[in-house]
Amino acid sequence: MKTKRSGKAGLLLSLVLAFMVVLSACGGGGNNGNGASGSPDKPAESSQPAGKVKLKVATWAGADELREFEALVAKLNEKATDYELQVQSIPADYYQKLQTMIAGKQAPDFMWLSQEYVPQYASLGALAPLDEYLSGISSFHADDYFPGALDVGKFNNQTYALPWISQPYMLYYNQDMFEKAGVELPTNDWTWDDFIAAGQKLTKDGEWGALINNIPTAMYTWSYGGDVFDKDGNIVLNSPESIQGLEMYQKIVKSGIAPDRAQADSMGNGDMFKTGKVAMFIGGAGDDFEKTVKFKVGMVVPPKGTKQVTFSWIGVTAMSSTTKNPAVAAKALVDMTNAIHQWKVVAPTKSGFDLIKTSRPEKEYAVETIRKASEVARGFNNQPKQAEIDGTIWEHLTQPIENGVDVKKAVDNTIKKFQEIIK
Repeated sequence: MKTKRSGKAGLLLSLVLAFMVVLSACGGGGNNGNGASGSPDKPAESSQPAGKVKLKVATWAGADELREFEALVAKLNEKATDYELQVQSIPADYYQKLQTMIAGKQAPDFMWLSQEYVPQYASLGALAPLDEYLSGISSFHADDYFPGALDVGKFNNQTYALPWISQPYMLYYNQDMFEKAGVELPTNDWTWDDFIAAGQKLTKDGEWGALINNIPTAMYTWSYGGDVFDKDGNIVLNSPESIQGLEMYQKIVKSGIAPDRAQADSMGNGDMFKTGKVAMFIGGAGDDFEKTVKFKVGMVVPPKGTKQVTFSWIGVTAMSSTTKNPAVAAKALVDMTNAIHQWKVVAPTKSGFDLIKTSRPEKEYAVETIRKASEVARGFNNQPKQAEIDGTIWEHLTQPIENGVDVKKAVDNTIKKFQEIIK
């Protein structure tokens, strides 16, 4: 997940306009699509019709992933007595088409979302809050989830989506390059200063110590106890902790251990690691480096500042506010999510780690490291206008810091733009 997301600001505007049409047609969001009046915070229930309730699941899966998901759904349907899931594959232009379906009052009952979309969709009334239903489902175990994964499905202290995959960012390293240079291997206790020191020893003769393009800018603020927004939506980018993290980011950029962003992008970030051009790369725990490279790959939790934390890309499934049988749908959502946890690596649950040893045996050496990372992994404190916020972070914070602009000045400029967006 990158801090720069091209085109999402325009998409957000389209979403707002589309959802306004939907909410207007539904009486301002107080109708759940089955003709019953209710609060947008508590979908009204309808009686369950005879036979199985048919529920559509929108997914971006295609090709092999789609076939595997359809097989998973078929097994669920065989066991279920009260619902039947129908897969709706949208492998291209997923969010634009999803928006069109919602605007046309043809929203699927469930939709896969990347974590940053939850506040947008929830604030516009497109998603149903789940807590009321989850509390009565015995197969839902909130305490089995890693907190950082479950948090991204929440908005205004309500749960709107359940995570089905979590990809904590890990520090991959080329063990052969370290040993050849006589540099001590990374550990789970490394600091950012350790990262810089090793990177400088490994940067020579057309080879680089590290790639840093994949690291979200916010992750540096987290490393020192700061953030961009807190959980209540308050701007905290100018806190002393956040400033300290961003100054470390600039220190890493200036250290010379990594190619600049343009060079790295042109050469392919992951490809530079695969081909032995860089010694360290921060990427998702599920990346397939162990199967595609000729050198020995190592993995540790990313470096820390005053605290250890890492970013995780998290995919979730949300329930539409227009589903006609929310109680049955919520049960189906839990069944489907639990099943996906047995399919996708890395599962966002504490009980899901044994799966890695069988489904991804090449990762067995790193299972405990991935578990440790999952315990400290988190997503962003996303806001309803996250797309515009991301664009602002990229333009007014990330790029200026990389170009040597004073960190506090870049922060001040960024906050001014944030205030224009959220006021």
